[in-house]
Amino acid sequence: MKKLSILSAAVLILTISASTTPAEETEWKKGGPKYLYVKPTKKPPHHGVYDEGMKCLDCHKYDGVDAYTSATMTVKKTKKGRAPRAEVEEAIKNTLKGLGDFREIFILSTSFNDKPLATVIEFVMDPKTFTFYAMSEKQTEKLFHIAKNPNVSLGYVKQRENYDYFEGALGVQIVGKAQQIKGTDPEFDAAAAIYIPTLPLPKPSGPIPQPPGVELLTEMIRPSKIITKIIPERIVILDRKFKEKGYHAVQIWEKEKK
Repeated sequence: MKKLSILSAAVLILTISASTTPAEETEWKKGGPKYLYVKPTKKPPHHGVYDEGMKCLDCHKYDGVDAYTSATMTVKKTKKGRAPRAEVEEAIKNTLKGLGDFREIFILSTSFNDKPLATVIEFVMDPKTFTFYAMSEKQTEKLFHIAKNPNVSLGYVKQRENYDYFEGALGVQIVGKAQQIKGTDPEFDAAAAIYIPTLPLPKPSGPIPQPPGVELLTEMIRPSKIITKIIPERIVILDRKFKEKGYHAVQIWEKEKK
């Protein structure tokens, strides 16, 4: 009976091992399934510029970089088509300034125990530091996600204004680390001073009293709100206007290493 139990346990272990190492895992070790790859063909007329001597597979292959499309990889691996950093920064600022106060609606992507969550949320960008701020009620799902896993992503896309969507396509992807700022943290007041002035407060008119100032509003939100600060590590912008200057439509901004 004892030998049978040991044998049964061994069979169970082998079964579990086999189920956790399927053929698909071996595929990923070799670069992922073949159906995800682009077969080399003649360069299409709309293809972006790239350095001489490069081959298709220099960009169109999986090399462990998540969230990068083949088009973005071209920008990473070539010098041709890259816009100067200052121009990329200016394009990002102009895209995300909203109605002039650097407040826009984003999709915030978080993850908890390998389960993703997408949240529609307004963020304010500090154009001096490229840091993003949002204010949320305590005890919301996304805040628990961030407390467990600070790796987040933001997505922004300009709403369609006509049927010629791809001609004027404009979108931004931000990948970075999130920090939660509590009302008792020293940084809370400074973060609130960036976020609160962009709130759509009612303007005084006739008998309507003056809206409360930043300092009073800060005290009002301190007990019940959390300010989420996102420090970008990479910002990818798709703006067709870049192509008019001979650059790639996709440009990448990355945090400078100190």
